[in-house]
Amino acid sequence: MVSRRNLITIILMMMTIFFMFQFSQVVKVRNNQYDTNLYAKENILISTGKFIPDSSNECVVFIGDDKTQTYDVVKEWSDYGKKYLKQYSNLESTDDKLLMNASLILIDSKTVDCKENVITLEEMTKNGTTMVFLNTPSSREIKFSRRLKRLFGISKVREEEIEAKGFQVFEGFLLGGEAAYMPQKEEEEKYNDLQMNVPWYETGKGTKTYAVAMMDENEVKANEFPKLIWRNNYNGTFIYVVAADVINKETGMGFLSAIDYCAKDYSIYPVVNAQNFVLADYPIIVEENTDKIKEVYSMNAMSLSRDITWPVFVSIANRYNLKFTGFTNTGYNYTSVKKPDESYLKFYLQQFKEIDGEMGISLNTEDNTQLKNKITHDEEFLKGEGDYHYSASYAPDLDDNVLSVLDEDALLKDVHTIVSKADDSLRTVSYVEDTVTFQGITNIADEYTYSKELKHRSMLTAIGYSTTLIDMHKVLYPEKTEDEWQNFSKEISANIHTYWARNREFEFTAVSESDTRVREFLNLKYSSIRADNVITLKSDCTNDAYYVLRTHGEKVVKVEGGDYSVMEEDAYLIHANKGITMIYLGESDGVFKYDGLLK
Repeated sequence: MVSRRNLITIILMMMTIFFMFQFSQVVKVRNNQYDTNLYAKENILISTGKFIPDSSNECVVFIGDDKTQTYDVVKEWSDYGKKYLKQYSNLESTDDKLLMNASLILIDSKTVDCKENVITLEEMTKNGTTMVFLNTPSSREIKFSRRLKRLFGISKVREEEIEAKGFQVFEGFLLGGEAAYMPQKEEEEKYNDLQMNVPWYETGKGTKTYAVAMMDENEVKANEFPKLIWRNNYNGTFIYVVAADVINKETGMGFLSAIDYCAKDYSIYPVVNAQNFVLADYPIIVEENTDKIKEVYSMNAMSLSRDITWPVFVSIANRYNLKFTGFTNTGYNYTSVKKPDESYLKFYLQQFKEIDGEMGISLNTEDNTQLKNKITHDEEFLKGEGDYHYSASYAPDLDDNVLSVLDEDALLKDVHTIVSKADDSLRTVSYVEDTVTFQGITNIADEYTYSKELKHRSMLTAIGYSTTLIDMHKVLYPEKTEDEWQNFSKEISANIHTYWARNREFEFTAVSESDTRVREFLNLKYSSIRADNVITLKSDCTNDAYYVLRTHGEKVVKVEGGDYSVMEEDAYLIHANKGITMIYLGESDGVFKYDGLLK
């Protein structure tokens, strides 16, 4: 039995605890400026300051047709890396002096007849410049050409074509270490879209292999797997050969960055350093598709958003330290008589602020031709509900209808970046207007295959950037059972945990935070020079700039004018916050690994 004194003590303690929690919540609400976007910037870099490499920069030579996807990939990669790209349509038009001074000679064997020009190619090796064959001639041509086999380092064409079961990239090539993309269980077969028809080459002595096609080890030993990317030493000149279709829109930049690193004593290049996670058509602040949602979820749309889906996103954000950017939609069908709820908007502004996230505007609508009317509808509501700076927008497709409203509508005059799917006409990150950047979606959260993961690793290797889309429109307008939240949430949670959030070397950012870094990346002009064990970086960065430094057995000891973090063995993320940054290198604690770098 509790005495009266103890009862009073217990009541006083409960009242004190209740008061403390209530008081802390009041302080939290008052001190947190929910109606401001901390990531939005007023003074931004614009497209007129974008850096365009010229002949004074590091030179890369491309030999082949400039109207191919291969050339487009090389051009995008060289521009991002601040390299000057010189293109020649054929071998006869090349300039020997330029070839000698170039850092790489890239050859498109699909548009250059290597068999007919093999003697010329052999002569080019006398310049000592590293040569990269971005693809190979037909295996039949190689099979019956001793000179091509010698140039490429091929000892035998075992089969002209075989069907590979998977793809393996070895450690020290792409960032992220070794990876083998081949199903080990029956349920993993659905992920394997890397089965490919490739030639089966055996390489000779003095070659180094970076990637192979995987086969059944019960039939073929691992050391006999067909070589897909390797290096040959031809009379003292490095020859890199790519025998798989990886220099493409999806993975090409990452593999070029990896080859560039392997060909040098060390490699340093700028990156964005941003990984975004975006929620399309979310949070929900208006009731739409009510009958279907009640049929599937037994509740209305806004209750589904607040009580069911939002706690899951909070849990994911806290677990992986992600910064979600939610693109709210005030009405997919803007003509609907149902209006957005201002109390829900305020609630989510508070919630996103508490998880260090950001809110933007979705331009997704039932009829894109009516987009202008939708923006007017959005403006009437959003501008009447506080001074929050909506500086980012999402569009499923970046078409003329979307571009036409960027400059004309008052609501979007503050939008500085737009997130959408990249296509053949859009680079991964770029300017679409003088003051508006484009950030391409690189991953779909609920879609995973081996090729998609390889693309993700390639993007991080090349430019340190990714944007993963969680398309909540599927949940609100489910067309199949996989779209329903109970199934959709399991898929995105598993994929984020296993694939999309495991690369923590680059920072997780909100879209407007990433926008600042994209602008700095696109506008950055820099140079680097090494003297003894010191690399000096000079740049005109107005904010912070980020670089990846990759070495061969050397470690970073100290950085002046910035700082650094270790990404993996022989790979460092350099953060430069001054015009001059000094990077001091020392020997690795481990045994030095000779890799044939000394010619």
